[in-house]
Amino acid sequence: MNESSHALLPGYQPVGGVPCLDLVNTVDWRASDSPRDLLVDGDAVDAWLAVALDHPPMRLADGAVARLRWLREAIHRLVTGDPAAGDLAVLNDALAQGGDRAQLVEGPRGYGWAAEEAAFGLAVLRARLARSAADLLVDPARLARVRRCHGEGCGWLFYDESRAGNRRWCSMRTCGNRQKARVHYRRSRQRGP
Repeated sequence: MNESSHALLPGYQPVGGVPCLDLVNTVDWRASDSPRDLLVDGDAVDAWLAVALDHPPMRLADGAVARLRWLREAIHRLVTGDPAAGDLAVLNDALAQGGDRAQLVEGPRGYGWAAEEAAFGLAVLRARLARSAADLLVDPARLARVRRCHGEGCGWLFYDESRAGNRRWCSMRTCGNRQKARVHYRRSRQRGP
């Protein structure tokens, strides 16, 4: 991963290409044996908001941070195609609480928008992130362009905007370069002295 300029988010950069994927990527080294949650408290959330969304601080209490992490994990499972039983309800709750007037439903051809219903609440941030995820889920062509970084242990997700649709790394500067270095090292060892 790229290095973040913020001390509370070492190693983090918003490379997901979509706000919900940038949220999902706040678990560093997700695919390793020792993933690290970057959203440990309200200060870390405020740092992430500034770096990823250019959003002012929210000064969230621990309970609100936990709800944001819960939404993050639901989005991760939904976007990667491995949803748990309540994940769609978590997403719909965030949509409803933030003033969004639509609910997401699962149908025979995937996800789609249900009829508009009156919404309540004002959790705008969660709704924005949920809407970002829902927009991916209802568009099979866009969802098919979500990739998992091939970097060893990385596990970050990103939206592949490359023309050929074959991007492999969250960032070429980090995971891509690490892989290049591994390949070079293996080749040089095979050739011998």
